[in-house]
Amino acid sequence: MAAVSHLKNAKDAKTREGIDTLMQRCGASSGEPVCVKTFMDVLGSCHIQLEPKEVARLERITQEDGMIERDQFIEFAKRSAAVKHFSMRGSKTRVFNLDKAELAFKAIDKDNSGSIDPSELSKLGGSMSKKKLAALMNKLDKDGDGKITLKEFRALFKEIEEEK
Repeated sequence: MAAVSHLKNAKDAKTREGIDTLMQRCGASSGEPVCVKTFMDVLGSCHIQLEPKEVARLERITQEDGMIERDQFIEFAKRSAAVKHFSMRGSKTRVFNLDKAELAFKAIDKDNSGSIDPSELSKLGGSMSKKKLAALMNKLDKDGDGKITLKEFRALFKEIEEEK
């Protein structure tokens, strides 16, 4: 039982540390409110997005000037899945710490163009028929430009995670 308690305390400490780091990266020194735009930019730089319910909660506590009082932000952050994700994965900017979707994307994008074209995708599928390859491209290529961007590729990973 003590081991479980220790793990929970360590996780809580990591979350508190992550909230503190997040507020620092948002430019909110002690006692100052947190700028919502900066908060969203910091999360975005780590490829973390708020769920719609969290966006709604955030909007309810945001003042007209786009700021959130520090205490309200801390309460929001304690219950936010996105902030917990930020805290648990580390708060440093990810230069080398790529997520699974980005690692897979970079492995498929052989020409480092920043997008996956049908020829690169076909190499992944091995003996995939042209019909199946076209169907996969259509599913992943949301904007219809004939290439799969990292953002479009991430959507697939998010869909898979939600099914688990």
